[in-house]
Amino acid sequence: MTPITLPIFIFGSLVAGLIGSLIHLILGGKPFRLLLSILSSWIGFWFGNNLGSRYGLCFFKYGQINFGFAIFLSIVFGLIGYWISGENQKPSNL
Repeated sequence: MTPITLPIFIFGSLVAGLIGSLIHLILGGKPFRLLLSILSSWIGFWFGNNLGSRYGLCFFKYGQINFGFAIFLSIVFGLIGYWISGENQKPSNL
């Protein structure tokens, strides 16, 4: 696994933040849901990058970042973070 430099970390974090923001733009919600989507996308992006590097799952590698697997997991984790926030639940009638 190659070491991640600061410019690569910043660029990857921007890509992951964009994915989280697009999830929020498409699905909507309050600011808390935006923060949770972006944070989950960051976690998923770097987790996917590490898994792709470790197991050789490279289908769109550019430089030191495995974008294919990283973007896939960023979207999955972003949607999970969006779902976990649970802001749109109906109140119970208890």
